[in-house]
Amino acid sequence: MNIVDLLVMIIVVTILVTISLGVVTYFAYKLRRARRPVEDSRSDSESWYFIRHEPPADEAEAAG
Repeated sequence: MNIVDLLVMIIVVTILVTISLGVVTYFAYKLRRARRPVEDSRSDSESWYFIRHEPPADEAEAAG
């Protein structure tokens, strides 16, 4: 086996491994997407993590 045959074999194996990893990743993505929980009915303007803090009225008047 000469060096050209070895390089061709390495390139072909690399291409086949890349394609197979792409297919496996695609199916894993589809399975993960199918298990996604049901969307919440919150609007896009509402935050999931933070609640807006409204200062009491007497402090707001004293600061202004």
